[in-house]
Amino acid sequence: MNQYVIALVKTERLAADSFLHTYTCPEIARAARAGQFVSILPSASSDPLLRRPFSICTVDRKAGTFTVLIKVVGPGTKLLADLVPGSRVDMLAPLGLHFDWEGVKKLLLVAGGVGVAPLLLLAQEVHEQFPDSEPGRRDTTRPEIVFCYGARTGSQFVLLDHIEPLADHLVLTTNDGSMGIQGFCTEAAESHFDEDISIFTCGPNPMMNDLLKRMRARGLEGQCSLENQMGCTIGACLGCVVPTTKGYRRICIDGPVLPTEILDEINW
Repeated sequence: MNQYVIALVKTERLAADSFLHTYTCPEIARAARAGQFVSILPSASSDPLLRRPFSICTVDRKAGTFTVLIKVVGPGTKLLADLVPGSRVDMLAPLGLHFDWEGVKKLLLVAGGVGVAPLLLLAQEVHEQFPDSEPGRRDTTRPEIVFCYGARTGSQFVLLDHIEPLADHLVLTTNDGSMGIQGFCTEAAESHFDEDISIFTCGPNPMMNDLLKRMRARGLEGQCSLENQMGCTIGACLGCVVPTTKGYRRICIDGPVLPTEILDEINW
């Protein structure tokens, strides 16, 4: 983990409350792994006081840039969303533990809301390791990627143009049926469970908890990127601890990626 003051080079509004920010920092772009996050100071003043954590969404290692997906939920994220290209931000990065997909035959990525960000980078990572492969024309050396992505309504989907080139199978679900399959992404994901599948998930806790129950019913485990209120984002304040079967874990440094087998449930 290092502290940087880096430039915002591009902003893109993806939905009514969602923005994609592109930052330039070759050190972060080279080091970032799927599941890790950055911690950004929203303002040079003391209001708001605390940093805000965001999953690293995509990286361009050659250009030295990376993106974060920002959803406006309060004054801190609103300040960040309002930044314009050329602004410089104070950032800690990269933070936390990443997904481990070494040796995996088939990845099932289950995303809800802004949980799509680290899973998009995970799909990108797989393709980086197998640069000659293409979705739909996959050789047997690259793991297959099944990407299940859920939203309340179709207008809330973001980054589909980034996901589609990376997914062998893209499954969209909406609560209201306005796009894709009507229902929950966890139910759609369950239809892809098999003995070769490795499950990676990020999204709202109720969604991941439902997925965990479906996995356990089939004797499956996986990896999840967890969310909780973070104060310091460096492991000092103990504000983001969550219960596990091996004691409490700090999401900021013991996670955010944890193996599901140490979780009784995802409900806090």
